[in-house]
Amino acid sequence: MSLPSIERPGACARPVPAHARMRRPLPALLAAVVIATASGCMTLEGGEAGPAIDAVAQQRPGSELTYRISNGYNGEPRANAVHRFDAAGSRLEGLVYEEAGAGGFGRPVANLVARQFDARGDLVAWERADGSRTTFDPPLRPLPFPLVPGQTTRQDVLARVDGDPRPRRVVMMVRVGGWETVDVPAGRFRALRITRDLWLGDFEFHRTETRRTEIDWYAPDAGTVVRASEDSGHMDLMMGRSRVGEATARRGDWLIRELAAPPSGTPAISPATSRNPSASPRG
Repeated sequence: MSLPSIERPGACARPVPAHARMRRPLPALLAAVVIATASGCMTLEGGEAGPAIDAVAQQRPGSELTYRISNGYNGEPRANAVHRFDAAGSRLEGLVYEEAGAGGFGRPVANLVARQFDARGDLVAWERADGSRTTFDPPLRPLPFPLVPGQTTRQDVLARVDGDPRPRRVVMMVRVGGWETVDVPAGRFRALRITRDLWLGDFEFHRTETRRTEIDWYAPDAGTVVRASEDSGHMDLMMGRSRVGEATARRGDWLIRELAAPPSGTPAISPATSRNPSASPRG
């Protein structure tokens, strides 16, 4: 059974938005990264050049950040999510994410409803609506500080899913892009764009593994991610095939998360007071 052909951008081409492109297999993506790096044409995805961010800001224990959630496909608002911090780490709760149906011979998958982070901000576990957890060993580093524009990193970890004795190999590629001016309900911020591609190792005989694409806009003046996007999908190899015999892409939710109010004592900023003063403002 052959998978559908995948278009590959030419040298230094601007990446296609995550919600509009076919997921590229891991070997192809790694090859593209190597070629781009060797040719010296790695682009600043999504923004202008600017300074690195040395370290993550520490939120005070007991503080909370509220995010407005919307459906990326149609803009429909959803219930807010809350990120709560304590001395041991933090939890992001209320971000109800529906993955693509397993389809075919697969089992239904409960929605993702919470994420657990350690004190460094690394992702320890996903929690689902049925009470099950996926834990990562070692924890995933979604923001690999220092964040250097143009930098690409890779992390390989094991994921253990409650009720499944087999650990899964998860691969995460992180690309630090450029600086952008981002407007969210909390105000206007200068933010560095960070894109993550994750392969979750959950393939079965009738489907490919899930690929998640997550994009964060981290604003140092807010000390947190002020905007985020996430979507995921896989290829169904047996069920619902097209008339030309190609596998069918199955997609999960596409969620947009935006900071609803600035952290206490942290006003929203304007482009004129950006940490990247050399960059021109963008609406």
